[in-house]
Amino acid sequence: MEKNSQEVLVKYLTQYHSQLLGYLRSLLGQREDAEDVLQKTNLVIWQKFDQFDPESDFFSWASTIAFYEARNFIRIRSRDRHYFNEELLGTLSKERSQDLKASQTKQAALELCLKKLNRENESLIRTLYQNSKTIKELATELGKAPQSLYNRIVTIKQKLLTCVRKQLDGEIGI
Repeated sequence: MEKNSQEVLVKYLTQYHSQLLGYLRSLLGQREDAEDVLQKTNLVIWQKFDQFDPESDFFSWASTIAFYEARNFIRIRSRDRHYFNEELLGTLSKERSQDLKASQTKQAALELCLKKLNRENESLIRTLYQNSKTIKELATELGKAPQSLYNRIVTIKQKLLTCVRKQLDGEIGI
């Protein structure tokens, strides 16, 4: 594999790591099992990356490999009654893949809507959620009354919700 291809692959694996792990976890149930299967999946992806079509969707391609690796994992551990049969695994795989794509679309719409907020409101929302702070903690840091800050956040969240809905419906929001 060429160095440029390796860089592209590492970028993809980094970008989709949590989504592939979530996908596998939904199929296997246990985080540890999903992590083990993800390692095997990444190895297969690395070995077969030259077969990937750059014009196609990497996540779809990688999740197909992950599905087969999960299936092999289940087949090996089939004596353990805590694992799903292959038919159920196929159904879960299809549904989870659709859910992840919808989630990605919603996340992209939210990011777009956050950028449409004024700088102060965007910063407030990002600080609140990215740092996992409570409104009371944030109000103390900002020297604001908690109820006042709560009311402001509710208003911002309503704007974001309206904007995201419009984005998902193909309209321009905020």
